[in-house]
Amino acid sequence: MIRNTIIVALAGAMLVACGGGSSGSTPVPDPTVSGGDPVAITMDNAQVTAGVVANVALGDGVFGALSGLELPTIPGVAGAIETGASKISNSSQLTATTSAGFDCAVLGTVDIDVTVSNPLEPTEGDVYALQFAQCDEGNGVVTDGGMIITITDLGGDFASGEFLLGVRVELSAFHVTEAGETHGASGSASVVIDSSTPPLTTITVSTSALATTGGSTAEAVTDLTVTISENDSTFPTAVSVQTSFTIDSPRIGGEVVVSTSLALQASGDEYPYVGELRVSGAGNSALVIIALDANRVRLEIDIDGDGAYDESLETTWDELMALAS
Repeated sequence: MIRNTIIVALAGAMLVACGGGSSGSTPVPDPTVSGGDPVAITMDNAQVTAGVVANVALGDGVFGALSGLELPTIPGVAGAIETGASKISNSSQLTATTSAGFDCAVLGTVDIDVTVSNPLEPTEGDVYALQFAQCDEGNGVVTDGGMIITITDLGGDFASGEFLLGVRVELSAFHVTEAGETHGASGSASVVIDSSTPPLTTITVSTSALATTGGSTAEAVTDLTVTISENDSTFPTAVSVQTSFTIDSPRIGGEVVVSTSLALQASGDEYPYVGELRVSGAGNSALVIIALDANRVRLEIDIDGDGAYDESLETTWDELMALAS
């Protein structure tokens, strides 16, 4: 049924997660967005700050995943949505308003509330509300918490690949545990995928506030917009990314503001070969992440906020991204 196909397909493209993994032995806090204190950029935190920012901006490998329309996800989310969708895969069970509770295969339950205009075809405004209670379907993932999916944009022809699809996902105390690692999220995110004008595909991800957890640490992204453009008329595919957001992370000691001073551009699944991200911290301190080529990146650091760079460092994209792992 096309409705459930859409829901499952969106699982890989719905969240920009900024939390790292850890063992599941430590209780995971419920993520909240509380607004952190601005942190000054120093020589001690500049490289870690750059790594955290780059992981969010690039989607932890967004260039490699873009062709599959898979933006960074909280591990296990795809399985959680598929679990919920599979419970209503029989169209005879689905009416304009459907509410039902189901036992998960191994342990736990999932309650599903569906409000749709047409039970047989997806429509803008359709809402799927899933409430998981330690749901274990035997696939190695345990899901807990609430998820509401609303179709916000819909058009074109999915069969031809020329379509417009948008969803809003709202998460409440949502946690997934997989392979001994627990990740959580609270807040909302919107994703719009527009492939209606080939060879260009544009993906826009936005959120006013989304908090994620991994281990005993919670991070929050606010006022985020990421626009990813993919042009298939060239080989490798030409990719461009522009973003802006504020991130509060204990790994960098507080909150910084990020903007794209020059659009990031890449070929295929490579890292950006050109582009700049500007990171602003307390006291006008600043950090500029400059793509030198698809392998190397330079960090220009202004510690005292006078507009002049106090230090310049060069590293590789791989090393930079690994700092936030």
